[in-house]
Amino acid sequence: MTELETDAEIAFAFRTAADLVAEHWYDDRADDSLALVVLYNYRHALELGLKAALRTLVDSITFEVNPGDQPPAVVEKIGKELARTHQLGVLADYLVQLAPMFRMHIQGDVRSLCDEVHALDPDGQALRYSMVKVKGGTTSPARPDPLYVDVPEFARRAGEACTALDILLDQITNVQDWQVNIGPDYMRRQP
Repeated sequence: MTELETDAEIAFAFRTAADLVAEHWYDDRADDSLALVVLYNYRHALELGLKAALRTLVDSITFEVNPGDQPPAVVEKIGKELARTHQLGVLADYLVQLAPMFRMHIQGDVRSLCDEVHALDPDGQALRYSMVKVKGGTTSPARPDPLYVDVPEFARRAGEACTALDILLDQITNVQDWQVNIGPDYMRRQP
């Protein structure tokens, strides 16, 4: 069977697409509606990158749990919530909680950028649609107020944030390699 792409690879593809569209938008002074595509692609790259890192952390933390013990409650909660949430602020909060369990930290301003993007598009709908369903089944403008975004600066920061998530995912993957090679209880065997 052919190996499928991972969420991390898809995140990188969305980031690459955003980089290319942002460059085109800036160089050719394209229509401003293309800026929404840039923002959405970076937003989706961040969401997928956060989820890939979180899934990997959850797996690694669960691997380290003693037989018969339960993983920390936060790990179980995050494992269940990942498929349901599209809120960057929530995902960034989870990452801030889990990364220190392996003495890792998030580089750059991933957290603040996620909070800013969350304010623009809390649930992944405002940058993707012109109209969205609201309570009662009616539709409403996805962006009732104009968005003012320095697209080149946003592209720079979002690119750096995606790179920081990629680095963190590489670090977590290295931990998993050690876990597989040494085993989950290597710390318990030391005198």
